[in-house]
Amino acid sequence: MQSPPATPQRRPRLLLVTHYFPAHRGGVEIVAGELAARLSSQFEIQWLAADCDKPPNLEGVRSEGQAAWNKLERLGLPWPIWKRKAWSAMWRAVRNADLVHLHDYIYPSNMVALVLARLYRKPVVITQHIGDIEYRNPLLRLTLRQVNRVVGRHLLCRADQVIFISPRVKALFERFTPFKRAPLFWPNGVDLATFHPLDNAQRQSLRARLGAAPEHVVVLFAGRFVEKKGLAFIHQLAQRQADWRWWFAGWGSPGPYDPRGWNLPQAHVWHDRQGAGMAELYQAADVLVLPSYGEGFPLVVQESLACGTPVVISAETVFGMPELPRAIRAEPYTPSASHPEDWLKALSEVVTAPDRELVRAEAAMYASNTWNWDRLAHDYAALFIDLHNSGNAPQAPTKRAPGTPVQPGR
Repeated sequence: MQSPPATPQRRPRLLLVTHYFPAHRGGVEIVAGELAARLSSQFEIQWLAADCDKPPNLEGVRSEGQAAWNKLERLGLPWPIWKRKAWSAMWRAVRNADLVHLHDYIYPSNMVALVLARLYRKPVVITQHIGDIEYRNPLLRLTLRQVNRVVGRHLLCRADQVIFISPRVKALFERFTPFKRAPLFWPNGVDLATFHPLDNAQRQSLRARLGAAPEHVVVLFAGRFVEKKGLAFIHQLAQRQADWRWWFAGWGSPGPYDPRGWNLPQAHVWHDRQGAGMAELYQAADVLVLPSYGEGFPLVVQESLACGTPVVISAETVFGMPELPRAIRAEPYTPSASHPEDWLKALSEVVTAPDRELVRAEAAMYASNTWNWDRLAHDYAALFIDLHNSGNAPQAPTKRAPGTPVQPGR
């Protein structure tokens, strides 16, 4: 039932499965796109995801949207369910692939892809982004915890390699998952050609163009307008600090987490900002705020730091991370027991620090030295080649520091 081994004339066939395509603007799918673009020269890539958005046009990547029902996203659950004909496409794709790469186990399409890959004895790599999420709704919170400990445990232990983007999420699953081989921590990369700092004159010119005077304090939020991003808490912060400018770059369904419905004159929502347009907001802002929970290490934090902009984020987000730059300020946060005054104090200390220009420079240098997409893609390519060459029983990997290339065939 296995496909024939790759020959020198044919690149290994890699099936990539995500819940959405990058046009959906979530961190998971953006990460998948960055990797696919860099791996396409070494692999024949077929990318399947729900057809909620336009597939990306990447050279060497065959992106195919699959008909799906996506109504649950209105409830804050990005959980598209493929329609009947799409499952036939999945079956054919897995059957024809040499390797399968999944981003998170929890989506129906990814679960089915893993089951089919085991049936056809195809090597599987899972990049796991999220863990438990402390939803306000106790039923949702308990359900996800049980799913991770039952379904997640069952599926992750069947992958040939699991890669975590956050040491906190890695530590969570290590408590109850007997992995086939030791899981790895590989943080995401950042597009440093797009997300980079400006000198002070360029930055002040950009701020003026975006409507921020030199004396204005600009606090930026970037991400989906959903509960787990801490929007209700940011609403409280913005109400208490009305003399600051609160910028929101994101999207979501109308409701309590959508800043467009808050009726706060100090809040401004930026629409359809991606790539260089999003980089401008990071570069212009004084600080990024993100009291999120249940995430890995969000890509928006990495992009902000790459632009030299400090961040104030929840302490759980940085749990277990290696040494971090001074530009990261971590504050305790839970939806039920957090104090706006503590976060406002932290934000104020960041934006008024006497050495803030040095902090900005250190942040950008740290990002440039630590989060490199090309190096990360090299690591993934070496892992995929190792799994492909050694069949379905790879040797245990040598322990290494994140970012150190894996040698093929080890």
